[in-house]
Amino acid sequence: MKRLPVVTTALLVVGVLLAACGSDDDAAIQGPDDMSTTDGGMMDDDMGDGMGGDGADEHNESSDVAEDARRIEVTATSFEFDPDEIRVEAGENLAIALTSTDIIHDFTIDELDAHVSADGGQTEEGGFTADEPGEYTFYCTVPGHRDAGMEGTLIVE
Repeated sequence: MKRLPVVTTALLVVGVLLAACGSDDDAAIQGPDDMSTTDGGMMDDDMGDGMGGDGADEHNESSDVAEDARRIEVTATSFEFDPDEIRVEAGENLAIALTSTDIIHDFTIDELDAHVSADGGQTEEGGFTADEPGEYTFYCTVPGHRDAGMEGTLIVE
């Protein structure tokens, strides 16, 4: 009779171990908004940059550039823009040529519907017109980047 508790315990342990074993056929676990977590725990989104994000296309669509736009070169790297202050004339058509030196970054000004995004090691252009004089904040919308200080000021005179 002493063997019955030992056998019962052994069967219970084997049952728990078998229930805990799952299939490793799918290396990615689907998350919200078409994002997935790979076995290494890194977040992947539709862009394949491995930097996370919200899975939306907001990081890879740039606003249209007018033919007569003044080109302004901006470099995005390690959570900062260079330059971090840009001066323009009111009514000017502008093209931001954003170069990202490391990972995906973007340049966004909400009030002007301005957006340009560049993957690491690439340059992309996005355009807008700043009709009203004032100061506008531009920033990177990639999660965590603005919080890390990735923003600057557009001064429209």
